[in-house]
Amino acid sequence: MARRTLLALQSTLTLSTLYLLGLLLAARSARRRATPPAGASGRNLRLAVLVPAHDEEAGIAATLAALTGAAYPEEERRIVVIADNCGDRTAGLAAAAGAEVWERTDPERRGKGFALIWALERLLSLDDPFDAVVFVDADCIVSANLLAAVDARLRAGARAIQVDYVAANPADSSASALRFAAFAVGDTVRFLGKQRLRLSCGLVGTGMAFTRDLLEGNPWTATGLVEDGEFHMRLVLAGERVEFVPEAQVSQAVPTSLKAGTSQQARWEMGKLQLIRRWSGRLILAGLAERDPQRLHAGLECLVPPQSAIAIGNLGSAFAGLLLGSRRLLALALFTAAAQAAFVLAGLRLVRAPAYVYRALLSAPALVASKVGLYGRLLSGRGPTAWVRTVREPPAADPVEVRA
Repeated sequence: MARRTLLALQSTLTLSTLYLLGLLLAARSARRRATPPAGASGRNLRLAVLVPAHDEEAGIAATLAALTGAAYPEEERRIVVIADNCGDRTAGLAAAAGAEVWERTDPERRGKGFALIWALERLLSLDDPFDAVVFVDADCIVSANLLAAVDARLRAGARAIQVDYVAANPADSSASALRFAAFAVGDTVRFLGKQRLRLSCGLVGTGMAFTRDLLEGNPWTATGLVEDGEFHMRLVLAGERVEFVPEAQVSQAVPTSLKAGTSQQARWEMGKLQLIRRWSGRLILAGLAERDPQRLHAGLECLVPPQSAIAIGNLGSAFAGLLLGSRRLLALALFTAAAQAAFVLAGLRLVRAPAYVYRALLSAPALVASKVGLYGRLLSGRGPTAWVRTVREPPAADPVEVRA
């Protein structure tokens, strides 16, 4: 019984890793065929850019400088900073940088999700003929072509898009280099593969954009620990597909130590468990009932474990195979570990990661060890239950470009 149970669990890790390898192959094909849409004729779309900010005085000026410096007609964009329950100089600095500032004070309903609900309701009630809304976090730097790329994709027919999301400071430490690698293989590579397969790529909360009619038909109601993932599930269930835009990017300086990123990791992992409980079954059933690959894929992809969990599972299965004398379990664990290594290394090569990112993989065991404790806390019910602001690093002036 123990062997059969362990074999079943390890088989799910093997299938998950083979799925990721399939996305990698599709991503390689997408990169070879990548041709961003040519600019459509006619007027530019009027874009409303929302920047949710809570106590972001350290980085808000750099974020707004990148947005105002983006190559896009000034008269066709409206930049609004949502100063949400701020106790610092965020609002004043944003106004001094030339942004429109909307201040919100509601201690009972804190967090990015509530701030976006409030701002979108206000925006849609105004007499402003905007065509689409772009979301950029207040600690991110946008590429100069971001607004133009959003405009081109939406005018080409997309209704929901997500640009590339990269860690801006991989050279600062082994921890930040590992986070760069995680973003590269977890977001860029997987999103490229899904885009090639005409699947919905997903949302990461920043660098995303939606047409006005989509938001009017699907109001933002997500307030969970991972509000972006929740909204993506709602969109897919409603028949929408999020397109990936690799030619533009948002970059974010990530924590330079494993300890500094603990709260954010806990929120992401707990949020994913919530998505599985609330959405995975609904999407799988809807996909099967309607023979819809979009819904079926979104529901199943929720179940794919993160790289650290796959590594922990492979290691545990290998030891169990040795202790129980199960050659099949040992062989399956070793095969999955080799496939996982191939996915990570080939994914980093696809995005042309710097050499020091590969060297940082040598410190991955420390990250995996830290995740063991994190997963233990989550499984024991000691995970986060509400949004908590992540410790911020100073914005990187010269972010590393990922070539997708």
